[in-house]
Amino acid sequence: MSDPLTHPGKRRRLDRVTAACDLCKRRKVKCDGEKPCAYCTRKDRAATCTFTGPVSRPHVRSTGHTPTNSIATDSTSHRHVRSVGHTPTINESDEEENALQRSRNHDVAGTGTSLSPLLSRNDQQGDTAVPLEGRILRDAQGTLIFIGDCAPLSFLQTVRHLVTSEVGTEDSVQAARDPIIEIARLEPTDAQQDLAVDPSQLEILVEEYLAASSGLVDLFRREEFWGKLKVWAIGPASRSEDAAAAVFYLVLAIGGQEQHEEKAEAWFKRAQEILLKHMCGSMNVSTVQGFTLVAIFMLRASQPNGAYLYFSLAARTAYAIGIHRTEVNASFGEPAKTVRDRIWKSLRVIDQLISNALGRPPSTSDVDCTVKYSVEGIQGNPDAPNVLDASVQIFMIIERIVVEVYSRKRISLRIADYVSRQLKNWASKWLRMLSDITNGPNTASREAIVGACSTMCSYYYGIMLLTRPFLIYELYEYMGASLRSGGTQADHQEKRKYADAALDAASSLVDTLLAVINAGQLPRKMPLIVSWLFTATLVLEVGILGHSGPVLEGSCKDAITCLNYFGSVDPHARQYSQVAQSLLKITSAHAKKRELHLRQKRKQASSELFGLLPSEPSLQVRAQNNGQAFPPSDPLFGQTTNESNNSASAPLGWTIYDADFFALPWPNENDQGLQDFLQPGTHTFDGASVADIPLFPVYDRQMGSDYFSQR
Repeated sequence: MSDPLTHPGKRRRLDRVTAACDLCKRRKVKCDGEKPCAYCTRKDRAATCTFTGPVSRPHVRSTGHTPTNSIATDSTSHRHVRSVGHTPTINESDEEENALQRSRNHDVAGTGTSLSPLLSRNDQQGDTAVPLEGRILRDAQGTLIFIGDCAPLSFLQTVRHLVTSEVGTEDSVQAARDPIIEIARLEPTDAQQDLAVDPSQLEILVEEYLAASSGLVDLFRREEFWGKLKVWAIGPASRSEDAAAAVFYLVLAIGGQEQHEEKAEAWFKRAQEILLKHMCGSMNVSTVQGFTLVAIFMLRASQPNGAYLYFSLAARTAYAIGIHRTEVNASFGEPAKTVRDRIWKSLRVIDQLISNALGRPPSTSDVDCTVKYSVEGIQGNPDAPNVLDASVQIFMIIERIVVEVYSRKRISLRIADYVSRQLKNWASKWLRMLSDITNGPNTASREAIVGACSTMCSYYYGIMLLTRPFLIYELYEYMGASLRSGGTQADHQEKRKYADAALDAASSLVDTLLAVINAGQLPRKMPLIVSWLFTATLVLEVGILGHSGPVLEGSCKDAITCLNYFGSVDPHARQYSQVAQSLLKITSAHAKKRELHLRQKRKQASSELFGLLPSEPSLQVRAQNNGQAFPPSDPLFGQTTNESNNSASAPLGWTIYDADFFALPWPNENDQGLQDFLQPGTHTFDGASVADIPLFPVYDRQMGSDYFSQR
């Protein structure tokens, strides 16, 4: 018998083709994989011979640049999130809601394997799922707007669902529905409105601009810009039609946005017209500065979608003229290099602010970027502009959190530990200096105080963004939904620490803001601070439903006070305050009701144990408890007390004077565990005998230390 492996006529029968045509697969016949295949050619079906590839489930690729033990290069340290499908245009509202519902029901487990070097295949067993929070919302004009997973408004939807699950009625969180996204800007009534600039107002307007943009952008050489602005303001403004004139208008518009809104709107419209008119014919540094300032103005005017669009023009123009490459910037000389490098840092900060507030992909990337973000700190000078470097560095960490956690829809203790060390390193370098500026004597300028406050708020927001999944996890655990699918007790303790860190960061953010507001230093149109403050408020209010309970109520009220401060001119902050007040009322009432319920049950258990007279409300506990969603019962009454009493029921009819008073109804009782513990010398703790140490301190240390360390 010949060997089929060496017979040329039989070798083909053992080969496998990579794909078969549709007809051969359907008829279950052999296909040679050619196009057209031999079977279809033989059957005169060559024109219809088609190949359909296997259907694969979409997945999200991690774009983080986390270090590994393998070789890491700059070119692979930053990767983009790959699109996972195309969203069709939808006209009917029913179809929109159906599509939205399908997106909510998407299985997280099927999103594919992360390419993050922080995770191996085995690590995913201990991951904590990140809630699928991205959704489509309607703005004030009824337009459908996508809001991504990391956005504060998406977190609001998660909070609504959590509160509804705990309280049991959706009507109670109605105030959290339909959040405002885009505010329609009023058009100037007079088309020929005077654009003249009063030179006496220049200094005030520039100071307001510097305070409003501190920590966000640093676009100019101050002395040179100030001189050009004064010359431009004195001369006839109508003769200037270049991008530099648009920049002057925008600086004044941002500076007058709070006190001179109508005039600021007119300046903004004029600058917008100039920039769009010369957008294609003139691409220079002034164009980048102009569109960046347009985005800042629109953010402060509660128009984040418009800011998102106009900022993309600034980002693409910056790429076109090479601002992202420090060697290109250096070719213009050292002063120009410094300005161009700061412009790129400013773009990164504004980009991360907008993309995080809306939960959308950023317009800029560090791929092919050579501008250095690591520079020396403030070095004791509170007025130094290096607060921008602190801001861009913390936003770099926030970007990693978004990419590694919210793009992947998963988080693990390994990722959380690595990112937490990055946040800790940032804090060791910057936090003390920034805190001294906001809390120290009033020697720093208003610009420095506002910039330091904004940057610290971004730091606290980064902590909350990282720990939010752990907070939700712990809350559902506390509410009785068992989510533990493995892991050691130490892992669960670590998750509790991260959940507690979310509450601590939220409280710290509120305390920082309240101090600066009380000092009268903070402007009222601060889109970055308002977004992060709203997130902190939600974190604190859902924290009331957990272990902390009503302890957080004071911090929540302080957060609402801060929102009301901004809400006097900011419609977003105004609505956020209304939502926060509604949620605080619900969560506080429920937490107090839960505490009363537990106290009544303890009272009832004590009554059944020792014959105490129960209070009047406790007589109705069993009737009221039907259908209530409360945490698991306290260990004191974890089992039915009647059953335990029946097993040790004392004989009736005897008195304390009877001889059998000290006789037990059973012959012998020996709890070996307690006997061993109470026996002197049988156990040692830190080298000392138990007999040498008072009982209760030993009990506290052995039984309570691990528990209280988790709190």
